[in-house]
Amino acid sequence: MIKTIKDLIVRQGLTESGLAIPWSDSDFSRRVLGEHLNPENDIASRRPKAIDRQVRFIHHQLLGGKKSSILDLGCGPGLHLHRLAVLGHRCTGIDIAPAAIKYAQTIARSKSLNCHFIRDNYLTVEFGNHFDFIMLTFGDFNAINRNEGKLLVKKAFESLNPGGLFLLEGLNLDGTQEIGEREATWLTAEKGIFSDHPYLYLEECSWNEGTRQSTANYYIIDSQSATLSHYQQKYFGYSDNDYNDLLIDAGFDSVEFYPEFGQGSHDFAEDLIMIVARK
Repeated sequence: MIKTIKDLIVRQGLTESGLAIPWSDSDFSRRVLGEHLNPENDIASRRPKAIDRQVRFIHHQLLGGKKSSILDLGCGPGLHLHRLAVLGHRCTGIDIAPAAIKYAQTIARSKSLNCHFIRDNYLTVEFGNHFDFIMLTFGDFNAINRNEGKLLVKKAFESLNPGGLFLLEGLNLDGTQEIGEREATWLTAEKGIFSDHPYLYLEECSWNEGTRQSTANYYIIDSQSATLSHYQQKYFGYSDNDYNDLLIDAGFDSVEFYPEFGQGSHDFAEDLIMIVARK
């Protein structure tokens, strides 16, 4: 008899570690693209007004209106870069999701925008060394392990021109802990990012105080095949001092924090902190 999720895992022959979320899968990325473009939620991207506000901040306050070479890591469908290109910037975006990159390229071509999009893993692909501004937003940084994060920050530093800026928008420590302390939940969906047909979704999370790491487990029971899929995502917590030390150790000269930039602009604004480091 199946009484718990662990019973289901054993029955299906799965491991408790779970699979990585399949961002590069064509069908999964197609479904996620729909959430990127949905102006009514913040599941995958900020809502349009919040993106507009962040783009204005980047253009006017960080870049001083100067036309610059910009790299967006995890660019998704190019929602930031399309706007920045309209303002005269030369834009490059990297993302692993095929549907997002295809959409970004299509919009850029249709509007003759100075945007170049690359489908690849920003953890492994080379950036080059000619950027004035590099950005990694919306807490994506917390979903990569600490060693990868350290290497990524160093790579960003080396890819910037002298005086260039790196915008890192990460979860604060409380926000990372809150993910792990969420109550277990379940819901049914007629369709969603995990399937084009009905499924049962279950979520269990945990927080490890010693490692300052949250783990989210997602269990999907398909209505047609009655099979269980198990995905897992870890989130790594950083204090303000941790972020500062990480950036200084990578070689940046100065680090500035903007903890209240996004307040009220999306569903979990209070958990994100925008950090700007100058080379």
